[in-house]
Amino acid sequence: MIKMEIIHIADGRYDEYEKMLLERDRCKKDANILMSEYIRVFGEKITAIFKLKIACIEKKKTLSYYLVYLNRGESVDANKVQELIKLEMVEYQKQLNDMIKQNELCKSMERIPESEALKIKQIYRSIAKKLHPDINPITNQDEQLLELWQRNVTAYQCNDLKELEEIEVLVDMALAAHGQNKITQYIPDISTKIEELKNEIEKIKSTDPYQYKYLLNDINLVREKNTELSNELKEYEDYLAYLDEQLKHFFEKGGTITWNNETS
Repeated sequence: MIKMEIIHIADGRYDEYEKMLLERDRCKKDANILMSEYIRVFGEKITAIFKLKIACIEKKKTLSYYLVYLNRGESVDANKVQELIKLEMVEYQKQLNDMIKQNELCKSMERIPESEALKIKQIYRSIAKKLHPDINPITNQDEQLLELWQRNVTAYQCNDLKELEEIEVLVDMALAAHGQNKITQYIPDISTKIEELKNEIEKIKSTDPYQYKYLLNDINLVREKNTELSNELKEYEDYLAYLDEQLKHFFEKGGTITWNNETS
């Protein structure tokens, strides 16, 4: 491996800036991991609730259209109503499909050993110190370096140690080819950037999904959350039954439906 020499400009705060950058990236990764764990634990119930929710929305929309026809003294054009509702439900259905896929992905994720996680962190930090666009301005100016950086971020988020090890070698070779065996690092307006990073880190740590760690690490809170979701699921089941009753009353009031079997 080519030895890279990093030269810091003596501005007094470079080490702090670098530390904040890496801390920000670590917090983002931790937040993603916590989000995946949250979905793994609660995802099925949350998805079931959302599925019932969109069923209620669809039923409520159907009832609303039916009542418009009843108030006009007309028979319901069922085909037209179905077409309208289908269009209105497209985005809800897309969200449901995305949730189902995300649940499956989170369930399939494997936990890695502590030693491997440490190695991943070390390699990522090593690459970041050389290639992070906020440290090395040439990264954003060169297609090869930018691609390596993007691969590095993806591999770090996916805990892909083998990929990171390969990228580390490629990064050193690419930087050497650019005459960057010695990287002179100077960060303009570094104090402002440090404060911005501190604020970003604080925001990540104080909001979800990072805050999920307090829930996921407490058995009693997990139990309470499951109970809360079960109650919400029951509420939507009851509401769906109520809407079915309302549709039944529609016909008792004299509402009728006509179907057009011709395809448009």
